[in-house]
Amino acid sequence: MQQLTAVYEQIAANMPNFMVRHSQLEMAKIIYACYDKEPDTTHSDGANICLIEAPTGTGKSLSYLLAGVLSASKLGKKYVIATATKALQAQLIDKDIPQFMQYSGLKFTYARALGRANYLCPYQLELSLSNAEPELFAANNSDRDSLVKLSQLFNSKRWSGDMTEAPLAIDGKIKPLITIDNQRCLNNLCPFNQKDNFICPYFKKRAELKAVDVIVTNHSLLLSDIMLGGGVVLPVSPDNYLLCIDEGHKFATTATDSFMANFALKDSIIICTRLAKFIYDKDVHSYLPGIEASLCSEAANLVDDLIEALDKILRLLTENVALFSEQRLLLNDYLQPGIEVFKEYFTQCVYNLSELTTRLTRIEDKLKQLFKDNADSIAEANLTKLGFYQSEIEKILATSQYMINRDDSRYNANARWVDIRAYNNGESEFILYAGLTHVGKILADKVFSRAYATSVVSATLAINNNFDYYSKQLGLSSYSRVIYAKLSSSFNYTKQAQIVVPKFNYTPEYAYNQQFTQELGSYLATRVLNYTDGYGTLVLFFNKNQAQTVYELQPAEVRANILLQTNFIATQRLINQHKERIHQGKPSIIFGLNSFAEGVDLPNLYCMHVIITKLPFELHKTPLNMVQQYWFNFEGANFFSEVTVPETAIKLIQAAGRLIRDEQDYGQLTICDNRLISKGYGTMLLNSLPDFNRNYDKNFLTHWYSKMKNSAM
Repeated sequence: MQQLTAVYEQIAANMPNFMVRHSQLEMAKIIYACYDKEPDTTHSDGANICLIEAPTGTGKSLSYLLAGVLSASKLGKKYVIATATKALQAQLIDKDIPQFMQYSGLKFTYARALGRANYLCPYQLELSLSNAEPELFAANNSDRDSLVKLSQLFNSKRWSGDMTEAPLAIDGKIKPLITIDNQRCLNNLCPFNQKDNFICPYFKKRAELKAVDVIVTNHSLLLSDIMLGGGVVLPVSPDNYLLCIDEGHKFATTATDSFMANFALKDSIIICTRLAKFIYDKDVHSYLPGIEASLCSEAANLVDDLIEALDKILRLLTENVALFSEQRLLLNDYLQPGIEVFKEYFTQCVYNLSELTTRLTRIEDKLKQLFKDNADSIAEANLTKLGFYQSEIEKILATSQYMINRDDSRYNANARWVDIRAYNNGESEFILYAGLTHVGKILADKVFSRAYATSVVSATLAINNNFDYYSKQLGLSSYSRVIYAKLSSSFNYTKQAQIVVPKFNYTPEYAYNQQFTQELGSYLATRVLNYTDGYGTLVLFFNKNQAQTVYELQPAEVRANILLQTNFIATQRLINQHKERIHQGKPSIIFGLNSFAEGVDLPNLYCMHVIITKLPFELHKTPLNMVQQYWFNFEGANFFSEVTVPETAIKLIQAAGRLIRDEQDYGQLTICDNRLISKGYGTMLLNSLPDFNRNYDKNFLTHWYSKMKNSAM
């Protein structure tokens, strides 16, 4: 711990304009102590796990870098940092880590881990250029020109093959022609992944990752690796790394999305038909070259059985389109009576798919052996084709398994549904979805019980000083020794900001939505947005139609200052225009939707007033929350108080966090929803927010605008 404190003091002394924050050092010490505990063999008590809420302004990346780098070096482990998005990965790699190394004096190596699809596959590019697989790839002339250019740039070493550094725009048509998935990758058999020709960008990056001290990945890639057993996608097993999950409030949701399986029914039937013919063309009695006829026949017959089962599902859905509501049909029998027959069909699918997967793996092994022994080009091409088909079979199998799983509680239930997707040519498709609604047990078993030690950090983990909600979401509620820490903020919220809940006649509930929208429009036009000072206001809406209506209710002179998010294709363009207006000393008002409620950084004059138009309750019923609600009710629990209110609190905290971004910020938070005062849950929501001043000062904004403007000059 002495070394940690000494390095922190060195950073404070060396980094220009560095502000020492007690909570920043405290966070680093908590993580260091957590990592320093040797886990028991079963990881059953959670002593090597910590959850830390570090409020905005803590500087959490410096904290977890300091603690993690020192701990990993001491223990001889790798340090894996998982962020929520690729953009945050880039920020760590391009800014935070280089800056940390520069001022800490610590020397270590680091690299970014991305999935296979983020790297050029030279073999796939070669295939696409030769048009070797017309049934899978069909590039037009302009696409071919792009492929030629990319090939020239890569072969001349002017491009590394990293998609994030691509010298050309790579659209949705080009990417499948130059990338590959795990199933189609030839791995060690690939001619571009050999000792004398080691130029595959993905495997070169993997070799680099094996050698570095710190790996920066993202939630999705970490979860992919964990579900494959660990050490497959990331080149290190969980027991050999210290793990930091940044933006931890998103981790369970990302896991739920990652584990959700789906497939397109009609497309899958077509692909399976091609697979059967690929293995055994009955019209000409032609088997897959080099594979014994008996194995091909077995596999082809299983594919035929699968097609028959999928056809039954297709006919049943087509005959019951009237049961769909808003293009969706729930397939949970306790939510949609009369659909029990679907489970029988999916049970048949699972049996067929399990047997088929075994046969396809045997065929794959034999093709690999043919290619390895004889450099057989036909076997090489067939391996790639087979990988494509295996990937589709895996999707159908995963979805079907979730379809037949037994639901018995809120912690063990699956959402199952089918959507109708309409295409521009008048055709339609059935997309089938299925997956777990609660992933806590999987995360506990496959992440927290396997990593040597784990820290979960975020600006939003505690609700009203309580970590229970996220502890349950992450599967940690049964662990007795998990460390929970809610750090104090370095901001003086009572001085820097005030909160206002204006008195409205109507609340934004469904029955009064129209009256509320009119009242909101009038309030904003006459009481709030008709200002002339040169500072920014962010008005957050959670309904696109309401944002448009309120915009139209504003007088022309107010509308002239409003930037409506729906009028901009690119968010950054809106932000740039907003900042330019502030630079010119003009007022600028953003009417933003959900995406502006989290992650947007508009400090100082760029945003002195955040207006939340209503409490961000999730009103849209999804298959996941409908299944969850059923089981909460079945068990006599309260879904609203245990799930809806905590999730609303999280969104409210994130939205309010757009206001005060540093110690020099001042501003006002206005929440136009009387339920914050009139409803019982309002107190909990209010207490979850920072300690904003609740004594209203009508001159607050004008006073601090004048001071901030003068200090900026």
